[in-house]
Amino acid sequence: MKTLLKFIAPLLLLMLCESLFRLGIWEGMVKPDSHAGTSVRLKRALNDPTMRQLDFVTLGSSRPVYGIDHEALARIAQEHGAVHANLSMPGSHWMTVDVLTNWLAAHRPNLRGGVIAMDLTTFMYPGNGSYELAIVAPFRGFADDAVIAAHVPAKRDEMASWGAHSALYQYREDIQDYVKAPLQRRESVTWWKGMPAADVLLRNAKEARDMCEFGVDRVAACDKVDSSTTEAANGLRHQCRELRATLAGRPDFAALMRQQPLPDFLQQVRDNIRSRLRALNWPRPPVVVLMPLTGAWKEASPLGLHQWTLSVLQPLVDEGHIRLIDATDALASADNGGCGQYFDFFHQNDSGRQMLTDAVLPQIEAALYDDSPAPAARVAATGE
Repeated sequence: MKTLLKFIAPLLLLMLCESLFRLGIWEGMVKPDSHAGTSVRLKRALNDPTMRQLDFVTLGSSRPVYGIDHEALARIAQEHGAVHANLSMPGSHWMTVDVLTNWLAAHRPNLRGGVIAMDLTTFMYPGNGSYELAIVAPFRGFADDAVIAAHVPAKRDEMASWGAHSALYQYREDIQDYVKAPLQRRESVTWWKGMPAADVLLRNAKEARDMCEFGVDRVAACDKVDSSTTEAANGLRHQCRELRATLAGRPDFAALMRQQPLPDFLQQVRDNIRSRLRALNWPRPPVVVLMPLTGAWKEASPLGLHQWTLSVLQPLVDEGHIRLIDATDALASADNGGCGQYFDFFHQNDSGRQMLTDAVLPQIEAALYDDSPAPAARVAATGE
């Protein structure tokens, strides 16, 4: 019996710790400027007494963080007696949409609808990497394991992926970082806790820099980045490495779409996205916005990626499950390839946000608040 207890006791302790971390025991000490810290900040703001009413949300990655006018959406909502909050977070992919919409269904059952803002590159692979596990950690429930594993399957030789099944393991590096400097962590946590919920959920990210020193219309713009010694260039080098690597391994999705059966990874992409969007039980169909892409990313992305993306979404439009605003080329008419509308190869600056807002905001307002029947066809936002 004693031998059995010696074996079972550590296992029970481990299970207890895992349960406590799943229930959020560590959230109050998570590093604020980490992926998990961003999610904790959103979760705290959503639970703030000033946010009792929540009608619409915006979900997505850093592209909508900078590229969509969240303050304008909040003002429109207020005019309609509603509240619209921005829940987009850097690094978010479809797994974040899965887990966050599950959390909203459980904690905000009166949610009426929202905007899901992605770009074509989020239709390339089933998952965005194991780092997205940190984004969903504060929102995941015990029933989310299967959803998470569909995007980031745990692999024995990839330790970072183990967080797909263990919240305790997911927070291990954050705990180690806390132990190194506990006082510094407590000070930063205290500062972030004082941020008003409205500042977290209703405000725009500001960025005035542009890319006209280098350009954004071709991957060759990275040659200018390589030859420059400026601080701006230093911040772009990792993006150039990613662009070149993507271009070098550029697949032909148009050809892959003609294969029968469809390649497994494309089937998974299609099925994951369609099943999530069909499962959203919102009174208003979700508005899927395809965010603008720079010319460099259009060049580096798989051939036929735009066609593939529309093939995934169009049946959902036809069924009335979503409304689609295709803003991929909304900034294409801007001068010099849109260099004045971006602050790096990925993200729009304040000018780019305004240009996109002018193109899509009336369509978003109509989709969220107009009681006329949903259109059967998608809407392209050209910015012209």
